[in-house]
Amino acid sequence: MSAPSGFVAIVGLQAALVLVAAISMGVFIDAPAGWSTLAGGAACWLPSALFAWRLSLALRFRPDQVAAVFFIGEFAKMLFTVLILFAMARVVDTIFWPGAVLGVIVAVKANWLALLLRR
Repeated sequence: MSAPSGFVAIVGLQAALVLVAAISMGVFIDAPAGWSTLAGGAACWLPSALFAWRLSLALRFRPDQVAAVFFIGEFAKMLFTVLILFAMARVVDTIFWPGAVLGVIVAVKANWLALLLRR
């Protein structure tokens, strides 16, 4: 598996697992819980997708800067995730926080699952 296709697979797995968690929360609890789970997962998924895109560009065009792009990108990914969650707290009144936290956990743990599935 080449690096860019591996990035797409990991980000796709994140999105798929968050979607399954959101649908499950929507079915078993209620619609706001499902939307909150989706929003929490998206708060983690969107920065991950941007990070994967930027890292794949560095691998293709500037391989000498991959390490710097990786560490700066990881920091930016965590910062943007926290900022998105903070913005959700300030803007959305009906957020169901257990669902939002579940979405974040599922998105983060998808990376570990991708590592396990790779073997």
